[in-house]
Amino acid sequence: MADTTLYGAIVLEHYRAPRHRGTLASRTHAADGANPLCGDRLCIELRCERGRIVELGHTGEACAIATATASMLGDLVAGFDAAQVIDLERRFDAFIAGTGAREGLGALAAMQDLQRHPLRRKCALLPFATLRAALAGTPHATTEEGTRMNSNPAPWRFRTAQTADVDAIVALVQSAYRGEGSKQGWTTEADMLDGQRTDPASVAALLKPGSVVLLAESDAGLLACAHIERQDKAGYFGMFSVNPSLQGGGIGRAMLGEAERIARADWNCEEMQMTVISIRDELIAWYERRGYRRTGQYKPFPYGDERFGVPKRDDLRFELLVKAL
Repeated sequence: MADTTLYGAIVLEHYRAPRHRGTLASRTHAADGANPLCGDRLCIELRCERGRIVELGHTGEACAIATATASMLGDLVAGFDAAQVIDLERRFDAFIAGTGAREGLGALAAMQDLQRHPLRRKCALLPFATLRAALAGTPHATTEEGTRMNSNPAPWRFRTAQTADVDAIVALVQSAYRGEGSKQGWTTEADMLDGQRTDPASVAALLKPGSVVLLAESDAGLLACAHIERQDKAGYFGMFSVNPSLQGGGIGRAMLGEAERIARADWNCEEMQMTVISIRDELIAWYERRGYRRTGQYKPFPYGDERFGVPKRDDLRFELLVKAL
């Protein structure tokens, strides 16, 4: 962002060295939060006793504002009950909207410059929404306006694929990776591979126990998909596809975050793994920004098997990427 006043000394301090960062061994409450407009996500864990917060921990991948706010909240809400959290959020929301006072906000008053940046206010409200969800016993939270914790008002919604979805999934995957149309987006493989990316039989084979094809859709139809499979202590992530015309809008990051949540929360996986064509530097860099690391472990590309495409070059191979959950 060009206006660096948003990142004053106090905000940067909490972003670069966030307090209360990490998971809680003795948590009593937890929730995952997401900002569907930018893809920020975080998890807030609490240890509560007799209806009051004793300790707060936070993890996730979020911008400086959201991370700093979560760090500040960890200092502020010790001893609070749910009503006090709601009151603090109400006063903070009014403050960053320019209609409330700074008194009683503590370090949160350092977010004053959000008064001039209304599009970033949701970043600061994401930790509050997630904290309220955790206290209410609701597993998910969102920053969309006019909704509460048990709703899902995002521009898209997630669900698990069924057999009837197979043809739509194949069409989406093909559109994201093959042909001239895929070049609208940045995930295209059209310059290195021709032919098919997948087929109905391959997708149908993924619909089995311990394996999920996750879909993101709206009233307009299917927007994105990904395959997640439990492999011992790891989750495997693949077949990640976003409608080329929608890439760059945050849905991919949100989809990846939801897949990681499933692997961590539902399957108790310790890490997420994926394989990426090693010459796809831009895509690998995107995953690295999401916390994945290159392992230097490679798998050969299946040359000669047209189920995986028709190569246009002879130097293709897959590299394993991993991320601790």
